Amino acid sequence: MKKYFPLLGLVLFLTNSPINAQTTQAQTDETNIKKLYTTALTEQNGYKWLTKLTNIGPRLAGSPEATQAVKDFAVLADSLGFETTLQEVTVPHWIRGEKEESYYYFNGQKIKTNGCALGGSVATKKKGLQAPIVEITSFEELEEMDKKALKGKIAFFNIPMDPSFIFTFFAYGSAVKQRYVGAVEASKKGAVGVIVRSLSSSVNKYPHTGSMTYADAKKEIPAMAISTYDAERLSNHLVVEPGLEFFYKMNCEWGDSTVSYNLIADIKGREKPDEIIVVGGHIDSWDLGTGAHDDGAGSIHALESAYLLKQLDLLPKRTLRVVFFMNEEFGLNGAIKYAKQSVKDSVNHVLAMESDAGGFSPRGISIVAPDSIIKKIKTLRSLLEPYGIHQFSQTEAGADIGQLSKEKTVMIGMRPDGHRYFEIHHSELDKIESVNARELEMGSATFAAIIYLIDKYDILIQ
Repeated sequence: MKKYFPLLGLVLFLTNSPINAQTTQAQTDETNIKKLYTTALTEQNGYKWLTKLTNIGPRLAGSPEATQAVKDFAVLADSLGFETTLQEVTVPHWIRGEKEESYYYFNGQKIKTNGCALGGSVATKKKGLQAPIVEITSFEELEEMDKKALKGKIAFFNIPMDPSFIFTFFAYGSAVKQRYVGAVEASKKGAVGVIVRSLSSSVNKYPHTGSMTYADAKKEIPAMAISTYDAERLSNHLVVEPGLEFFYKMNCEWGDSTVSYNLIADIKGREKPDEIIVVGGHIDSWDLGTGAHDDGAGSIHALESAYLLKQLDLLPKRTLRVVFFMNEEFGLNGAIKYAKQSVKDSVNHVLAMESDAGGFSPRGISIVAPDSIIKKIKTLRSLLEPYGIHQFSQTEAGADIGQLSKEKTVMIGMRPDGHRYFEIHHSELDKIESVNARELEMGSATFAAIIYLIDKYDILIQ
């Protein structure tokens, strides 16, 4: 009896059955959750599917590889017994082009740097761009500069991710402004180009790309990220030679917008088919790696969690829907299209779950819901703690599902161990070799267990 005591609070709260029945329910739940984890870890279908996905290659929105991935996994979902739909989405298509080049001279020696164009940047001229470089370590510093302080110069944003944040996504958020609007703000001061420090949590030689914008910019200037190693070195060299010049050449361009797809895969609920539990990730990726963590892992978490519930005959009473969203990286086109169409079709989403934080060991979930429902969800902790799931926070759940109505839909995001995520994120390191099979499978089983429990005990009902 003592063994099952932590769950009794949940079961007594939700039902009026005798104590013996409560204990039996607790035993059943522990057994079923154990089956989910055991099956995932033993069969490792998710890791096989992730290998299949990454073998397609990078899946930049608008690319043939992105569309191929959606269609290939529609075939797979069909074979697993899902009812699948391809939902058309118009997406932008940015093309990196020939590999970038960047360097500067220090003490008469040519110093090559590891750089990559930021997603959405314009190209340099064909011969490249060379100009004096000015280091900027905060936006407050930039704001205090004279309006023409950067005229004819390259702005070098060198703002590290703050290592004091335990939750690395907060550190990312504290530094991402330089990447996203650095070019806009620097151009206002007359800059002809911008270089930004890669958003990586460690000092390494891998440049990290990511989206940027020219919104409200009077002039579009080329934007490159250099590795944290090169940013540190360049900063040190600027102390010795403040007037040194930096050269870089980028060949990126915008192609025509094109039609791609969201993948929607349903298993109809046996009792409440009009109530939808949606679980998803984004199928597109950046082009330096193959999107194994961002967000191949999340897409696989979604698909495999549903598959595990189906395989073990633990499907929810409600309709379970898997969505592979297209183009999270370049504007959330897929999520926006899905949300708008759902409103038109009067789709009743009662629970939305997203994984977009990597395929590392799951540590918990983030929840967006009324306090009464959050309180109920937190009572599940005792059943999940044996699997390392103990963090139940109230931060954002995910960008894609965030397009749905927060007033009507409970939202949950996967929270894996994030200490290493930003060493890999948006870089060439984001490949299948960076994903541990057991850690990935733990994520799939965790989502499956949460769906099973929330649906079984009708925790979505206030």
